Amino acid sequence: MFYEYDRIGATQYARGWALSRNPKFQDYEEWGGNCTNYISQCVNAGGIPMDPYGDNVMKEWYWYSDKKRTPSWTAAQPFFEYFTRNNNDNTNNFGVYATESNYEEMELGDIVQLIKDGKAYHTMIITGILFDGDEVYDYLISQNTYDLLDYPLSLKVGDRRYLKIFGYYM
Repeated sequence: MFYEYDRIGATQYARGWALSRNPKFQDYEEWGGNCTNYISQCVNAGGIPMDPYGDNVMKEWYWYSDKKRTPSWTAAQPFFEYFTRNNNDNTNNFGVYATESNYEEMELGDIVQLIKDGKAYHTMIITGILFDGDEVYDYLISQNTYDLLDYPLSLKVGDRRYLKIFGYYM
């Protein structure tokens, strides 16, 4: 059965922890950054269940402890690969259904990644949308690692890719 992503729940969590750390999770700031760990927590707060069911660790997404976690939970490129390959229009595997998307299609709770040479190195979440009439003027993002809350995406430097989260299968 398919369930929609709780964009408000993900956004509320993102705003609540953008400038600090949830003590229930390890902080990876000292080991390359906490951005994707934080984003995984946000998405999980939006109802996307942890997924321990893939046939290898790169096809799973979870964090139970620092020693029992997947690369897709804490690292930007594995996050992208899990989120875009777990399901597509013709599948209904357990867990998230998300796709790479366009700037204009983004909504609250969707994900933006900075990329270099085709690989993600930083992950952010959309926590606000600025409109000029009916048109999107800019998105506001929140992130860990150089902690930011509702920061204009237009001020972020670098190439980007966008992930739209639709929901999940149970």
